[in-house]
Amino acid sequence: MVEYSFTISNGEDFSDTEDLPDDEAAWRQALQTVRDIETSLRPGGGRWSLVVARGQKLIYRIEVRAEKLD
Repeated sequence: MVEYSFTISNGEDFSDTEDLPDDEAAWRQALQTVRDIETSLRPGGGRWSLVVARGQKLIYRIEVRAEKLD
């Protein structure tokens, strides 16, 4: 198992770590986290990013942005 850190930013940072078998498992966990983030987005806007790192190496970044255009 390898330790992965997940850092969510939306004006404030939140970090968590998990022991996972590989990068693919970390990717699946990141996608699940993004699905959870989606439920908190509002039509008036919002921006989130999720960064996944293995040790000190950044391996994934997912950005989510919502904005009302009219």
